[in-house]
Amino acid sequence: MALFGAAPFVSAQGQPGTSPPPLKACSTKNPPPCATPPKAVYSPDPEFTQKARKKKFNGTIILETTVGTDGHTYDIRVVQPAKYGLNEQAVKALRQWKFEPGTKDGQPVPVSIQVEVDFRLY
Repeated sequence: MALFGAAPFVSAQGQPGTSPPPLKACSTKNPPPCATPPKAVYSPDPEFTQKARKKKFNGTIILETTVGTDGHTYDIRVVQPAKYGLNEQAVKALRQWKFEPGTKDGQPVPVSIQVEVDFRLY
């Protein structure tokens, strides 16, 4: 079983071909101008690799991605890796995720977020 959670939002970045000004998600530490964070509406779990299962590996991978105005993820990169092929599995799963995009002034904007992917065998 894998557990997921979206971590704090870092900044807004453009989708390929666009360049809006950088934004951060609104919070008590980050007043306007800022964006509301995207919300995951479809988040399938990644597969455990056979090697990770055999080694009974548990760990957390942190990914950074841009959620575009269309709710898809772009520019996924591994910030905190793990072993046994789990990085690739986490990226593969995050590519399938769908989000309600972040917004600024009621309009969808691209937002860069970090996503924690926890791999835990029970």
